This record gives sequence, C-alpha cells and structure tokens, in this order.
Amino acid sequence: MHINRKYIIIFGTLVLLLVFIAGAITYYNGKAGQAQISDEEQSVLNSSLNNPVRAEALSGFINECKHAVLFSDIEGLKNKEIKEIACMLKQERGMAVLEDQIVSVIDLMPSFSSLNSIISFKAGDYIGISVDLRDIVRKYDASLLEKEKLYFCDISEPSLTDPFILQLESKYDLFFDEGSVSCSGIKMDETSATIHLGFVPQAESLSIKKYLVDEQTVSDVTSNQSFSEIKETLKDYPIIWQMEKSINL
Repeated sequence: MHINRKYIIIFGTLVLLLVFIAGAITYYNGKAGQAQISDEEQSVLNSSLNNPVRAEALSGFINECKHAVLFSDIEGLKNKEIKEIACMLKQERGMAVLEDQIVSVIDLMPSFSSLNSIISFKAGDYIGISVDLRDIVRKYDASLLEKEKLYFCDISEPSLTDPFILQLESKYDLFFDEGSVSCSGIKMDETSATIHLGFVPQAESLSIKKYLVDEQTVSDVTSNQSFSEIKETLKDYPIIWQMEKSINL
C-alpha cells in the first residue's frame, strides 16, 4: 500500500509538470504571435480611431477606393487625363437598434476627394491613394495598352504603413526605414486601379513614384535588401506617375 501511494505521488507530480510546460509553451507562442506587430505600429493603431480594424473593413475600404476612381463622378475628376483620388475614413454618428433600444453609434465612412484638391495629409490618418492605371499608361504611351501584361515598381518615401498589410508578407512588398518598395505585373486587358494605403507617417512630406519596368527587374528588385540599391536600379526606368504632398504633424 505504501509503495502504491509513492507511485501515485510521483505520477501526479509528473502530470503537474507536463501541465506547467504546456502552459508555458502556449504563453510564449502567444507572445511571439503578438510580436509580429511592432510596438510603434501597435501604438499608431491604438491612437488612431479612423482605421479599418478588421480584415473585412480593410477589404471593403480598398474596393470602395478603387471603385470610386474608376466609376464615380467625383468633382474635380471630370475631363482629367489621369483620374486620381484620395480616400479617407471619417467618423459619422448614426442610430442603431440594440436589444430593442435605439442607441447612438459611430461608424467609419469612406470619403473621396480629387487628389488634386488635397494640399496636405495629416500624420496618423488612415488614407488610400487610388489612381486609374490605364490612364497612367495611356498618357505615357497608349500603344502599351495593347500588351498583355506590364510590370511596375512603386517607391514610397517614407512608407504608408499598415500592420494588417505587413502581416501578409508579400514577396513583392519590401519595407525599409527610408520607405517601401512594391513591384508587380498587371494585365492590361482589364480596367484596373492601383492603390496605396496605410497610415500617414510622421514626416515632412510623402512621395510616391511609379516606375515602368520589365519582368526581370521585378525579380531583381524584390530580391534586393538595400533601399539605396533598389533606387539606383530603378533610376534607369521611366517614372510614369508620381505624387508628393506635405504632411501636417
């Protein structure tokens, strides 16, 4: 009897040890998952109310921003050679029914303006900059629209950052301290809009340039880990669209 009790105690101790180890692993895995978003990015996310806080909201914002530049009748876009807009999220107060009671709620609603009408952006705001890609190509060289696919690289200085997009880890998007680089191949047989989105950085100004490149350059750029070398590579290619706006801190 004494021996059986001894083994029971040993067995119980081992079970408790295993439970402790499993709990510790779960805890540290959770902490590692949280580390995918830096403290600085999380701070921006928490301090700004005007941002799409869910994946569905982000997807909806992107779709509405692209749709607006292609199909809406925004004042300031009429007869423009290149249609380009700024999309922003604004707080709007409304009413909703909750548990048979009418309550006041705050919704985030997208607003759209001609990019031309925007003098400056405000640091910390969540924005989208949408441009009709076919307009850009048509202005540069209309014959290129007959090609099946064209290749582009964008440089943003500094970068528009979005913690959600950073977690997608696209091999075609590179983020550096100085800015970000994004390259892709896009079919020209579709009506398409190109979009840049994220939080306006704490900087004096925001500059975005779109380069027309070839397929090999997309591969060369996205495998490079130096921002300065990427800029050096792209300087030999034409800039077919660019934007620079000041930032209110």
